Amino acid sequence: MFTTRRTWRCALAVLGTAAVIASTPAPALAASSSPWIAYNGTSVNNARVPASTIDMTTRSPKAFDTVTYVVSGKVVSATAKAAQLADGDWAATTSVDLSGFAGRISLTAKMVSGKSSSSVAKSLRVVDPSTNLGSGNGATVDRPTRTARAQYSDGRPNAFTTGLRGGAPARSQTGDLTITADGTVIDGVLINGCLVVKASNVTIRNSKVVCNRKGRQLAINVADGAKNLVIEDSEIDATGTDVGIGWGNYTLRRVNLHGSADGARWGTNVTIEDSWIHDMSREDSLHSDAMQTTSGANVVIRHNTLDPSNNGDPLNSAIMIGTETGQQSLKNVLIEKNFLGGGSYTVNIRSDANISGLVVKGNTFDDNSRYGAIVAPTGKDIVFTGNVLGWTGAAVTIDPR
Repeated sequence: MFTTRRTWRCALAVLGTAAVIASTPAPALAASSSPWIAYNGTSVNNARVPASTIDMTTRSPKAFDTVTYVVSGKVVSATAKAAQLADGDWAATTSVDLSGFAGRISLTAKMVSGKSSSSVAKSLRVVDPSTNLGSGNGATVDRPTRTARAQYSDGRPNAFTTGLRGGAPARSQTGDLTITADGTVIDGVLINGCLVVKASNVTIRNSKVVCNRKGRQLAINVADGAKNLVIEDSEIDATGTDVGIGWGNYTLRRVNLHGSADGARWGTNVTIEDSWIHDMSREDSLHSDAMQTTSGANVVIRHNTLDPSNNGDPLNSAIMIGTETGQQSLKNVLIEKNFLGGGSYTVNIRSDANISGLVVKGNTFDDNSRYGAIVAPTGKDIVFTGNVLGWTGAAVTIDPR
């Protein structure tokens, strides 16, 4: 299903209700019409369950004596005896050891009744036991100087390695700003307004843009004809806007971008590196991505932390890729060495995308999406290599469209 908002709004990826790993007591289960497996009172079918030892219950309207759980031919539980419940169902609960598993698996409950046996199999997703939906941990943090902050970083761009170089900007300006002079340099300025760049070779560093304008399309608008905009060591607070920055001919380095529905929209000639794009907002009729493209060329997305999640809502994707506008193609794009998380799928590539030369390599995925790390069409000019789950180091599974 697709939706539009303004002529540039692109496809809405499928969303669903987030499954939450809970440790609260399991609620009472309703009588069943067919055998099923439950974890924490909820069916495990297509659910997220932790990679640890957990209690699971098999229920059936037909009598059975015992149940044992199996994954890929390996027995992962002790045999548990069944008992009849007050509602007439038969049920058995036992501990199932899923430690060591990751990603999608098929779990089979083998039920024995006398000399006969039957089974029920369910597909589920085994996830990091410590994962939480929404990995953003705050928007603005006063950052130490560059020489003193290495101790705060685990290798991924975060609040201590992106944004202002320490302390508040020395100067401030209130009101929207339009830059028209080529070669303009803005250094150490708090801009309480939205920004339009109509000139080339503009540099913005050690500054903060606060564009909290509900319904505004772009917090930073790189206008047609402007080239070589560079924003570095800066923060973009785009809360309330549709998009943090767009569309082409810009570079972000060590930028902390947050609050908008879409973080960075990119088209042609874009480089985003060592930046943190996070805590996107959910807006009516919009989906929310840390970054998105609807066509483009000559793009490098390198060593960023990208996660749209906000307050337990994983939102749409860290990277959403399509080619439904403009030149309707994507050429020469490299996405490498990023830390990616959140979304229904963390990386979501449309089935109708016209792609020539997309490389997705060496990225590390958090396990806090709804459905999986990557969904992508087959038969396209896309190279996936070296992408891993951060908590296990296992290779990322690509779900086909």
